[in-house]
Amino acid sequence: MSKISKALMSLLLDKRARSALEENQAAPKSPNTPKRIPRQAHHQTQTEIKQQLDSKIDEIHNRPEKKASLSRQEIIAEAQRVRAAKQTVLEELSKEQRLKLQVIAMKAMMPNKTNAPDN
Repeated sequence: MSKISKALMSLLLDKRARSALEENQAAPKSPNTPKRIPRQAHHQTQTEIKQQLDSKIDEIHNRPEKKASLSRQEIIAEAQRVRAAKQTVLEELSKEQRLKLQVIAMKAMMPNKTNAPDN
């Protein structure tokens, strides 16, 4: 170690830490430590990728459907009937009436100015 690094170590590390670091650096590396073998990336061909995608798509299409319970199906059907009934009511309105309804809805969604604090 250079004199500068030893001087810095004496400022930053206590005596125990410095001695532990020096022992660690002085000890030879054991030959038993396994060398890292770089992993070779497996590059898939386009046909392999397509086969994997096709198999996943088949799994998705062929998985069993989860049926909703009878009460849930009834609720969904009722909601669809109500929506259809409301839609026909809106379709029967004239263009002017729909515009007025839209303005009323927008005003209802806006914050109330009467409750706003005065400046």
